[in-house]
Amino acid sequence: MSNKITKQFLQEHFRKHDSITLYKPDGTPVTFVKHHNLIVNGGHHSFMFRTYDELMDFYKKHHLCLKPVIAIG
Repeated sequence: MSNKITKQFLQEHFRKHDSITLYKPDGTPVTFVKHHNLIVNGGHHSFMFRTYDELMDFYKKHHLCLKPVIAIG
């Protein structure tokens, strides 16, 4: 039995769920997992981090703050 998986189906599925398991013709399961990358843009640079811990290490190394700052001037 062959089913077509469309782009729309995958978009809707991953909007609601974090993973999907599909099966090969021989019955072997293959699992796809939604993965996020954290990106910091600014100052003509872009940095991508795979984990939250990598992002926090970058923030600490460069003495950045996660708290919002209001500048009046």
